[in-house]
Amino acid sequence: MKVALYIVSTPIGNLKDFSARGKETLSAVDIILCEDTRITSRLLGNIGLEKKLIVYNDHNATDVIPHVIKSIKEQGTAYALVSDAGTPLISDPGYKLVNACIENNIKYSVIPGACAVISALVLSGQPSDRFLFAGFADQKKFEELSKINSTIILFEAPHRLINTVHNIERHFKNRTISIVREMTKIFEEVITGDCAFLIDYFEKNPPKGEIALVISPPRQDLDSKLLELTPLVTSLRDRISTKELSEILSKFSGISKNRVYNFIQERKND
Repeated sequence: MKVALYIVSTPIGNLKDFSARGKETLSAVDIILCEDTRITSRLLGNIGLEKKLIVYNDHNATDVIPHVIKSIKEQGTAYALVSDAGTPLISDPGYKLVNACIENNIKYSVIPGACAVISALVLSGQPSDRFLFAGFADQKKFEELSKINSTIILFEAPHRLINTVHNIERHFKNRTISIVREMTKIFEEVITGDCAFLIDYFEKNPPKGEIALVISPPRQDLDSKLLELTPLVTSLRDRISTKELSEILSKFSGISKNRVYNFIQERKND
């Protein structure tokens, strides 16, 4: 069965990130479905292509999908689906078109490439074993999101960033936040800290460009983490010096050496 729909990832900033396979695919298809014809036209111009473009978005998906499915079935038209930047279906209505292909037994494929969500997660350094992408920041959902024990990724506009961080401070406790902006571009920046630090930083340095917020899972209470070290302290405190033990346990736990040292001393005195 011939592939009739290609889901093609486009660069999120740096045009050099567009894959050779992505370019070949756009060259081969008959029609490209896109969010904004102006943005996609600039991308095509950069790689020397001219193609018929059809706008596909949340507002017209219901009308466009039947036309696309009919065109594929009756005329064998080959389509590509692109977003303005990054991987389609991530925070856009592309999944509706894919579902229509599944229902109509139409073959589709993906041309992988840049993805802002994954790039932000990687740049943030936050735990990546479990994460949730919650789309653009919706402060009405912060209470619900704050109960989730995983890394959370949000998109936000620069003019709303400080207000959003204030609201994160109210709802999310014991979290570290990474603000990742202008990914893959000249002014790419990652700023990490607690909410108070970030508010102060961006009040002095007004944010610009595309922004992702990466919120860490809840940090375990420091006293609880220290108590978990008790069995190790008990078994090792008479075998090695307090200084050496505090250095080992500090590396193991991520707690400062001084705090661990004082904890070991307290256990010795008990």
